[in-house]
Amino acid sequence: MQYHVGDLVLWYKSPVSAHSGGKFRNRWFGPYVLSRVTPNNVVALETVDGEPLGKPVNVNRVKPYKSPDLPGVPLSPSSGHDQDPETSPAVLTALTN
Repeated sequence: MQYHVGDLVLWYKSPVSAHSGGKFRNRWFGPYVLSRVTPNNVVALETVDGEPLGKPVNVNRVKPYKSPDLPGVPLSPSSGHDQDPETSPAVLTALTN
């Protein structure tokens, strides 16, 4: 799988200890935005708000984020799905009129 800057991904965070929540604990976190992709399979991540995540991670620890609205379709950061529907401009305009 090839990743590009701006792709939304989930990040696999391995447990710190063997007793950190059991086998049913969620270990995929995100979505995060790829901010940098290097040729040696290392990616830098940032939150959707633009905050850097920290150290770069190996590409084996990320997987594509799929939109919950349309299964199988990746969600892009500029699609508007990351906005709170209560504070979107269309809803606020409808409420004030």
